[in-house]
Amino acid sequence: MQSRTAALVAGSMASFLVPFMMSAVGITLPVVQTELQATAVELSWVAGSYILALAAILLPVGRLADIWGRRRTFVWGTAAFVVFSVCASLAWSVASLVVLRIVQGVGAAMILSTGVAIVTDIYPKNERGKVMGVLVACVYLGLSVGPLVGGLMTDLAGWRSVFFLSLPPGLACWLLAMRIEGEWRPAEGERFDALGSLYYALFVVCFVNGLTGLARPAQGLPLLAGAASLGLLFVLRSKRAVHPLLELSLFTSNRVFLLTSLATLINYAGTFAVGFLLSLYLQVVKGFSPMNAGLLLVVQPVVQSLLSPLAGTLSDRFNAAGMASLGMALCALGLLCMVGVGADTSLWAIGGILALLGLGFALFASPNMSVVMGSVEPRHYSIASSLVATMRTFGMSLSMGIATVVFGFLLHGRQVSPETVPQFLASMHIIFAVCAALCVIGVFFSLGRVRKA
Repeated sequence: MQSRTAALVAGSMASFLVPFMMSAVGITLPVVQTELQATAVELSWVAGSYILALAAILLPVGRLADIWGRRRTFVWGTAAFVVFSVCASLAWSVASLVVLRIVQGVGAAMILSTGVAIVTDIYPKNERGKVMGVLVACVYLGLSVGPLVGGLMTDLAGWRSVFFLSLPPGLACWLLAMRIEGEWRPAEGERFDALGSLYYALFVVCFVNGLTGLARPAQGLPLLAGAASLGLLFVLRSKRAVHPLLELSLFTSNRVFLLTSLATLINYAGTFAVGFLLSLYLQVVKGFSPMNAGLLLVVQPVVQSLLSPLAGTLSDRFNAAGMASLGMALCALGLLCMVGVGADTSLWAIGGILALLGLGFALFASPNMSVVMGSVEPRHYSIASSLVATMRTFGMSLSMGIATVVFGFLLHGRQVSPETVPQFLASMHIIFAVCAALCVIGVFFSLGRVRKA
């Protein structure tokens, strides 16, 4: 197998593996709670620690990869992810599972910060959209099949067996990565900014926890204030360091990169809560079982998986930023349609809206990734892919923060149950309206880079 093909297949497997394991493990949480006797807070840490670790170290790991070698980081990251995934199956307590999930997140960060960068380095510009479409499709495929396969394995062999699902694709990815020829060290010989990395990691932890804790202002606001202080320290450190973790000129002198990063943040902030809200809607309002609800919710990621490669190929021929703007507009339209969903809305209507959102996301994600990777020099590929992944995490956290704030005002701490259906539906409509407004704003940010891109 040629080195270029090996890189694309390895990158595709890595793009599938990380979200697949995240969504597959998520379906096991109720069983984990019972077996390990975890509280609700402890269970939230089992899910959240992985994502938080991933977000906090993506940028530092991307910088280290530029110094140490992108291919080497990818190879070791794949091995670490598989090894610690298997180790997580041996967890003897909630605390041990949380720690192992954090280390698993480190391996995932090593994969995500380098896989896209390596593929971008190897493939020519006129094929970039096509390969980005393949990578994005694999992400959605992982999100789609993760809950189904994870639920099946949990029923057949218990929750611990789910972590072994990383072995086949992980080993294949590692073997293919070993066949990639060459190495990329654009920052070889430069020093790693450890202090700047510490400021950045603490900023991310405070920011993400602050957003998700906004339902309790006494908890969320101090964390956001701390994040603002740490963000200022990070900016000052980046200006003074000889070899900073992040060159601020990427934002101050590169308008396309800045607008693309904001568009990514806004898109995920507007769309991530859809699955969470509809899962509650289908099970509480419609009375569906978890499996039947999951079968309907899979419509969106399946449409995204099928259409992302086509969207990526088209972005090589037409204006990629314009296509991403169209995708964002379709997402806004789908969210506006969600505002009208009520207790009597037909399943065909909901499925149609999910398909529309899937189309919008497919048109946005692949061209958007092509734009962001094409807006920076090759020496910044790892940092750019790390920043895009970080913006996704920030967007997801902001989306859930919006949901928790609205629930806090209208549900007043009560559970979503048949008795609180009117309050839940009112909350859902407000959240979808806010998310639609965010995507409308995102369209203008996205259009601002069309001529430049």
